[in-house]
Amino acid sequence: MADINREHIEQLVKRPGESLAVEIKTWISPADPAGQAKIIKGVIALRNRGGGYFVIGFDDKTMTADKDNAPADVRSTFHIDVIQALVTAHASEPFAITVEFVEHEGVHHPVIVVPAGVRTPVAAKSDLRVGDKFLIRSDEVYFRTLNSNNTVSSAKVKWKDWRDLVEICFDNREADIGRFFRRHLAGTDPASLQAFAMAIGSSAVAKESVDQKLEKLLAEGLGRYQIAVQGRDVPPHGSWEVALIVDGEFVQPELAPFGRLLGSSNPEYTGWPVWLNSRNFAYTESQPYTFERAWESMIILADGFSSHLDFMRQDPKGRFYSYRALEDDISTTRNAPVPLKVLDGILPVLRVGEAMAVGLAFAKALQADERTKLQFMFRWTGLKNRILTSWADRGRYITPRATRQDTVTSPTITVPIDTPPSALAGYVAMAVRPLHEAFDGFILSATVIEDLIDRLLNRRL
Repeated sequence: MADINREHIEQLVKRPGESLAVEIKTWISPADPAGQAKIIKGVIALRNRGGGYFVIGFDDKTMTADKDNAPADVRSTFHIDVIQALVTAHASEPFAITVEFVEHEGVHHPVIVVPAGVRTPVAAKSDLRVGDKFLIRSDEVYFRTLNSNNTVSSAKVKWKDWRDLVEICFDNREADIGRFFRRHLAGTDPASLQAFAMAIGSSAVAKESVDQKLEKLLAEGLGRYQIAVQGRDVPPHGSWEVALIVDGEFVQPELAPFGRLLGSSNPEYTGWPVWLNSRNFAYTESQPYTFERAWESMIILADGFSSHLDFMRQDPKGRFYSYRALEDDISTTRNAPVPLKVLDGILPVLRVGEAMAVGLAFAKALQADERTKLQFMFRWTGLKNRILTSWADRGRYITPRATRQDTVTSPTITVPIDTPPSALAGYVAMAVRPLHEAFDGFILSATVIEDLIDRLLNRRL
């Protein structure tokens, strides 16, 4: 598997937490049938869920590292050939995994990386048993699923999971069809596409009402951020904000299960995902708290490994807000620019795409009906006199150009709930176009946006 996101892998070990895309297990032996069964079930379940990570060496209840029971030679015990042999022997559809190793507190932890792209449900193709006891049974299908209390596990697929599993497989099949249509629509003016989508999706009156709701959500969210950050040491920075309204009928759980549901449902496409779950963070000031029947988190992190400033608000009524400092101003990577001077033209594409994909995952976790639409609005501030460039990915080049505009707000972007994540590139293009155009009319090509979203969804950044 190419293009592994090393920072993402390291974050999974540094702040372990289970979700539909991440399974945590204490030390198990790939040579022991019980350990083999856990690996086989977990890897097949992750593959069927759309890819993810199997992290080893942590207590899956407390998320604390097990420093006493690691094998003498972790790399040899969990060598790629050993794990791949188990997958090949027991998975009905072949797929290649990768094993990464991350050192944490003096111990190397294996992370089995399971690729996305499943098109046919993967089942166990052979039994694994000890005596008369079956640990794996041929023809069983495993899936990452939510239990009744919104905790997540790898288990035999149940009737309530088949819809999600089939949708994941169809989404991956539709990706190729979507690319076909996007290639043939590549020359169409995005403004015309948006006008067409609006015409068939809603009336002008409804559109105006949604605009007002999103603008209000942005204003309220920013106000809550300004209160939460009072008294905190915050460096000067520009910001990126997201407002999301789940517009439709859906289950509105109580506050506590709602928080657990979102924590488990985030697909974690990056090492620091939008609306991330900070419940296991060591510092209590970074952990979620409730305010006016919604969850909020204020995270200010600068520990030498990474630097982040995030405020999030998640309301069971289907209202979501996120405030994030621009990476251009707070990044601690080796090639990071001088703060407040530039804007990476690629990063907004990835962040907007992730917000849309995570929003879809949240709406589906809330069991929103098929008529539901996700209404997004994005805002960037602190832009004046910046230079548009590409510093985070040196393999891409953007001719430097400046802007005199300080704030850019996207139009309302309406994403139907049945939109496959693989088809999000067109919506992302509409959202980031005003931002790019503020820099002397720059337009990022549809082909580049499509490639970026494909890499994001397949965790190949």
